[in-house]
Amino acid sequence: MKTCLLLILGSLLFSVGATAAPKRICTMTLNSENEREVLRSLYAGSDVEVTELVPANKDPQWLQKACQSGIECDVLLVSGHFGGVFFGEGVSTTLDLKEIEKLSCENACPGILNKPKDVFLMGCNTLATKVPDKRSIEEYVEVLIKNGFPRDLAERVAFSRYSDYGMSISQIFSSAFPQSERLHGFSSTGPMGRVAGPMMRRALKDISKETFFTKGPNIQKFKDVFAGTSYRIVEPKKEMDPNYRHLACKTYSKDTTHNKEAIEFISQKTNLKKYYEPLLEASENPSFLAQLQNTVLPSPEITRNFENFFAQISSAKSLPMKMKFQFLELQAKLGLMPEMVKREQQEKLIRQRLANGLNFIITDQLCTMKDHLKNIELKGDWIKLDKVGIPFMPRVAQCFGSYDTRMEDLLKAMATMDDPSWRREAVRALAPRLTPIEVQDLLIASSAWPVRDHQDILYTLNQKQQDPLPPMAQHCMLKAKRQDTADSRDGYRWGCYKEFEHLIDTPAKCHQVADQFETNSVSGIDWNCLTRFNSKIHLGACLASADRNQDPENSDDIRWYCWSKLHDQNQLSRSECLALASSMRIQGNRFKANWNCMNRL
Repeated sequence: MKTCLLLILGSLLFSVGATAAPKRICTMTLNSENEREVLRSLYAGSDVEVTELVPANKDPQWLQKACQSGIECDVLLVSGHFGGVFFGEGVSTTLDLKEIEKLSCENACPGILNKPKDVFLMGCNTLATKVPDKRSIEEYVEVLIKNGFPRDLAERVAFSRYSDYGMSISQIFSSAFPQSERLHGFSSTGPMGRVAGPMMRRALKDISKETFFTKGPNIQKFKDVFAGTSYRIVEPKKEMDPNYRHLACKTYSKDTTHNKEAIEFISQKTNLKKYYEPLLEASENPSFLAQLQNTVLPSPEITRNFENFFAQISSAKSLPMKMKFQFLELQAKLGLMPEMVKREQQEKLIRQRLANGLNFIITDQLCTMKDHLKNIELKGDWIKLDKVGIPFMPRVAQCFGSYDTRMEDLLKAMATMDDPSWRREAVRALAPRLTPIEVQDLLIASSAWPVRDHQDILYTLNQKQQDPLPPMAQHCMLKAKRQDTADSRDGYRWGCYKEFEHLIDTPAKCHQVADQFETNSVSGIDWNCLTRFNSKIHLGACLASADRNQDPENSDDIRWYCWSKLHDQNQLSRSECLALASSMRIQGNRFKANWNCMNRL
């Protein structure tokens, strides 16, 4: 009997072992496939699945969807260029370290961020410390800008990498993967995938599946194979600063109790320079800010700590311009700086940035900061009038809360010049403050311009009705309003469009039909408003179609279509290209479009 029982138990144990779930290697391939294919060739089989998490489409929510799927990873490989964000050449998908960090704090992605024992972060600087390498902060900023990064983001990433403030990138990644046993990456520049892949193969070729998933790779072997590179392996629990993770997770939380705990932690610190990043981000949260004010103001000691911190960081070398603005605003909100002094300091920063002239990169940076410029008046004498800067004046003027009469005079002068792109951009900047009489004068003047430019002005001035729908089409659209539901009304409008399509012969007429739609079926009309008029489309029509589309991928596809057509027809200035690029909703598209604006126009 005892023998039989042992046989049964043995059989059950064998059965459980035989049906054990296969191991899974998860990959996030944002550039090179070499590393992924090495792992696939070495370990994939009936008992090991290799799952690519990055979809073929451009869905910006791809990581959240992967997390929500419940997938569990035993090993994670992320490969791509890295500069605070993983990205790739010729692809629009990105992966932001900040996003990983927040998902980790929320415990919203345990199968991907908590379960893997080994995480391979195959990109430059993924495990960087604060130790300087061969590049300076300024040189790193230029490298990132050349890859399409907006200057604001490039400055922030470079400051985080090289300054003495905040956590190192290695510490932040360790905080995001606190349960992992090992992180693999590079402390500086690393080899391209076509080189790193074969090196990884040599390091793993003698490691069996069982060893790879239980004990992990041979660390010494990796160090030997990758000798001469900046390859680095760290243990997250030893590398991370537990205080930083505690603070970051409490500040990122939407729970006011967690926010209160974060503020209590901050208020006890005499040296805040290590924790500036969570503090700065949380200060954009009104609830967190109110609690912080109530903690700082009544306490002379805490007030002194914050005053010392602000004095210290304001003198930090290469502190990004946007961060300078944010710290000035935080000081004012905490009652540590008068509003007038804050405004003077901010205007001084703007003048300094504009001192050497205006260009694409500076215009992009200022427009990225437009939420911080909404209470500042741009002065005409701040801008150096040269052939490089003048074309960008209208674009930068639109990013400030207002501009003075000198700037207005300059814009009005540009609106009368022969250069079509100067005229178009000047009118865009002037439009919000034009009187009804000035609008009519511009409409009359623009009637003598090329048809495309005249149509563009109709959009800028919100005067598409000056190119009215034919009476029969108008009557049909009125009848559509009598239908019972939004779907039936839009169905009727589609019928009107198709019946009178031959009379709807300009983008302005087409968009007057699209403007009346109530459902997402309008996206088909919006596309038609462009594809039917390839030789007549302009920036106004492009943004009208793209901005209405709620789907980020489709919306950006419209912008790419417009970029291609306008570029091919030589109808896109660099300033207008910036307007198109900065409106991209997917970060990777923004990088690519920025690069195009700087290098292909």
